[in-house]
Amino acid sequence: MKNPNAMEEDEITEEEKQADTIFTEKSDICKSLMDRYSKSSAPQHRHLIATAAAVRSIITAEDLPLTPVSYFAAVFTTITNSSEALDATEIAALFTLLSMVLPAVPAQAITHPKAAEAVSVLVELLQNRGEAMAASSFRAVVKCLGVLVGFCDLEDWDSVKLGFKTLLKFSVDKRPKVRKCAQVCLERIFQSFQPSTVTKKASKFVFSFFKSNMPLAVRLNSSTVDGSKPENLEIIHMLGVLKLIVPYLSVKVSLKLLLELLKLMNAQFSSLTRHILKIIEALFETSRVEIIIPEADNIISSLSSYVLLGEKNPADTVICGATLLRVTLDKLDDGDRSSWIRNLPLVFRSVAGLLTSEASTASQASTILKELVKHHMDQRILLISERMALESTESSAIKSICAVFENALSTCDGIPNEHILDVISVLFLKLGEISYFFMKDIVLKLADLTSLSNGDISNTRHLQECIGAAVTALGPEKMLTLLPISLDTENLTCPNIWLVPILNKYVVGASLRYFMEHIIPLAESFEWASHKVKKSVIQEDLQAHAHGLWGLLPAFCRYPIDTCERFRYLTKHLISFLKKDSLMHESIAISLQALVSQNKSILRSNEGDCESNTCSIKDSMMQSSGVAYSKKTATKNIRALASCSMELLEALTDLFFSSPPEKRLYLKDAIGCLSSISDSSITKRILISSFEKLDLINGVGEFDNEGNHTHASIDQEQGDSSTTEKDMRRCVTMELASSLVEGANEDLIDMIYKFIRHTLLTADGESQCEAYYALSRVLEEHSWFCSSQFKELLELLLGLKSPENIALLRSRFTCLRILLVHALKVCLEEENTKAFLILNEIILTLKNPKEEVRKVAYDILLLISSSLGNSSSLSSEACHQKLISMIMGYLSGSSPHIKSGAVSVLSVLVYKDADICTSVPELVPSVLALLQGKAVEVVKAVLGFVKVVVSCLQAKDLQSFLTDILNDVLPWSPVSRNHFRSKVTVILEIVIRKCGSAAIKSLTPEKYKGFVKTVLENRHSKGSSKEAKGPDDDMEEKRTNSSSRGSTDYTTLRREHKNMSLSPGKRKREKQQPNDMDIGTKRVKKDTHSYFLNHEKQTEAQARGGRVKKKDMKRSWRREERKKIRKKQKKTNK
Repeated sequence: MKNPNAMEEDEITEEEKQADTIFTEKSDICKSLMDRYSKSSAPQHRHLIATAAAVRSIITAEDLPLTPVSYFAAVFTTITNSSEALDATEIAALFTLLSMVLPAVPAQAITHPKAAEAVSVLVELLQNRGEAMAASSFRAVVKCLGVLVGFCDLEDWDSVKLGFKTLLKFSVDKRPKVRKCAQVCLERIFQSFQPSTVTKKASKFVFSFFKSNMPLAVRLNSSTVDGSKPENLEIIHMLGVLKLIVPYLSVKVSLKLLLELLKLMNAQFSSLTRHILKIIEALFETSRVEIIIPEADNIISSLSSYVLLGEKNPADTVICGATLLRVTLDKLDDGDRSSWIRNLPLVFRSVAGLLTSEASTASQASTILKELVKHHMDQRILLISERMALESTESSAIKSICAVFENALSTCDGIPNEHILDVISVLFLKLGEISYFFMKDIVLKLADLTSLSNGDISNTRHLQECIGAAVTALGPEKMLTLLPISLDTENLTCPNIWLVPILNKYVVGASLRYFMEHIIPLAESFEWASHKVKKSVIQEDLQAHAHGLWGLLPAFCRYPIDTCERFRYLTKHLISFLKKDSLMHESIAISLQALVSQNKSILRSNEGDCESNTCSIKDSMMQSSGVAYSKKTATKNIRALASCSMELLEALTDLFFSSPPEKRLYLKDAIGCLSSISDSSITKRILISSFEKLDLINGVGEFDNEGNHTHASIDQEQGDSSTTEKDMRRCVTMELASSLVEGANEDLIDMIYKFIRHTLLTADGESQCEAYYALSRVLEEHSWFCSSQFKELLELLLGLKSPENIALLRSRFTCLRILLVHALKVCLEEENTKAFLILNEIILTLKNPKEEVRKVAYDILLLISSSLGNSSSLSSEACHQKLISMIMGYLSGSSPHIKSGAVSVLSVLVYKDADICTSVPELVPSVLALLQGKAVEVVKAVLGFVKVVVSCLQAKDLQSFLTDILNDVLPWSPVSRNHFRSKVTVILEIVIRKCGSAAIKSLTPEKYKGFVKTVLENRHSKGSSKEAKGPDDDMEEKRTNSSSRGSTDYTTLRREHKNMSLSPGKRKREKQQPNDMDIGTKRVKKDTHSYFLNHEKQTEAQARGGRVKKKDMKRSWRREERKKIRKKQKKTNK
């Protein structure tokens, strides 16, 4: 428990803090204090109010304005004239009031002489009566003194000298709050000083004050002296002052102070070490280079000695010292190059010693070292030729740094920790190719460490990454020079074969020439040796090694440096592999795809956003390796790839037709990449050749018309296997055609479209699915085709029966989506009419009894909405609103199925993007208007829509729809059938939670206030809010708290619905309703109209109160009893 004095001090402190914020230049101090403390019974508050009232009466008697200046003058006059007669309580109240008043006094309101005179009065008062004052009173006087010094002439040292010295004296006071107040005032005064003689004199005075405490500091710096004793605390407090004001000291004094601090800095921790490091840190943050450079060697020497002791000193101070070493090097790099080079190895050696410390310290040391490597291994030190590598000063520094990490690897027991390996990885990547001259031994040691694990590097991820960094930096040629992979024909062993997986992952910017001249012969030697070995185990190992070397092809095709010169020679090898070695097919396909896509991405990255042709692609591996692909280089590479594309395409196409489906996937990607850079005449010739080989076209180049589906089905019934085989050939050819779309010209696109049209009209199943996919590729890649053939495309697609197969339906809807988006963006009347036809089919699909089919329709609607709404342009926004308006048009139809389907669509779109409600303000009223009807299916759909709206909208947006929602929804609250009452209850609870019960009561019609009152009472009667939450509430809160509704998966909404079958009578009545959607589409099956999505019964049951549950239980029990009675009666009658 605090003593009274301490409590009083805390309260006064709080009062002064509040006064600093509530008092202004025109404040009536007394009135403000009365308003704040009139109800307080604390004695200090009563004295404060009484004193303020007395001062106010003095001001009023002299007819002066009740401003802070007047209060200051009256209070200070009282203190000056009656200081001897005032008791401790009166002095405490007066200075507390004065400390509140002074900060509100405007600048220049107190003249320099008056301020200096006031300072002298306060200093004299502290000298005469300071010992008898309470800590709170003393603190108030010190605060007044600090403010008054600010009113003195800050360019005249004599004007501020007395107050400054006094504040400095009390900045090391033993009382914490007095000391803190003096330090804050001192820092504020230093900030007010302009760079002048005043700053220099003040800095000299601070330094002399510090020097007077140096003997105590030297004594405390010994580890045998206890720095926590009261007599030793003054130097600790002095260092705390220096930490605050050191950024404002003059350059000369800062340098002197730094020298003195370095004298106090020992290799071992003392009670002063942490404070000294903080002062040096503050000095480095604000000081110029000229302060640090003269003493850089001393700074680095002292800090390195401390850091080198590592775990013998506290971890936080060691990391602080390491950070200061990094900052010192940064300063030297900007000012003194020779000193920077000289001290670079020492800093690395000091910090590297921490890498073997405990995890936290090692991690922080690793971060510091990586920053040192990235910042200081810059181009000035990296531009070292092979001749200079052994002669320059920079090379000597690099050698010393590399020796530090080599030694770290040597001293480790087993595999080094991740922190050492991470730093070495960064050093490899930063030095790049010249690491071959400096880090050979490190590479060999890493290889030895890998050998210790018997080549199994699966559990040594960081070691593998470190060797991978070496591969990226050195390149495979130099890496394999240091660690050659070979075959010992006598022992049949393969040294360094463990390196192959690492090469496969980390090679970048290599040479195709090296792969052909060294890797291929090496792989062939393994293959040749495997045929001569009799032992099956060794034979399998050799073959696996050979295949591993062949598999390096994609790695060597990762930004190769000689594509333009060597690709034609590589093509011969690739074609040979495609014809004879099935294990190379995937590697070749991936390699070709990489070569094309990399160069194309460079060309795209240089279009319009690079001024020169030397702009390199933003690829992490490419940047690490230092490889720079220019636009000119990429253009040459594409030209070289295109020159060999015909031979490659022919070989890949032949292989494509003879491959199983899983292999065709990657072959198709390779064919697509090559065709995108090839001349369309080549790809057209290859496609025609494929048609002819598979007998898909006749002699005049037309596709054979095999008749309609009836003929095809008759042939199938008769067991004609030739038709099935031809369908398979057509399907594979369609896959090939879809891969040729990207780079095709108009003639080739026209041919592909004819093939697609023919397939859609004459085939079904897998072939039709591939045709839909190919058509979607054409529409996506060539927008001109969509514009020119829109009418024909729509007639073709709408003339086909909507499939039941999910994959086929998804492909079909993808095509319809592109056409619908195009129709909406064109904004022509004819296209708008066609858009309704597409929308008809999608909405009708929502009535399908199969959930997977409905999901496809939901997916495509969301894709349409997002493709129209993602763009920020005004035209896209208008198209999106047009889509909503089109869907709303279905609300006026006569069929309940169509209305409910449209409402379901709107529910999903609102759930995904609630802003639709505000961007289309007539949306919510239009849907609510449907509640005036009696169709159960429509009412259920609308209530579900309202629940989505109130759940997704923010409270401020919901306010504008609140009246309409209450007026239209509440009339269904008395209806208990179909759970309408429980649905309304759930909606009302969500609205109350968001908008408040007061707003709901005020807008509720008089007729339904009883129902609303019951809902409110049930809410309040529930237990804790956590226990009362049901699934609906949880879902609503999640939606409300979500920062982005668009990221929420709409399947959550669909899970709240289930299929509902209409009764036979209702189904009969629905049959009599006219169908509004019989425009260009076939009439859907009548039984599909008997389904629609509604909320889960479990959620509804939980939303109903306990009474409703009991009634339902009684009704079900009575129903069962009646059934039993009827059964007994029937048996009796029989």
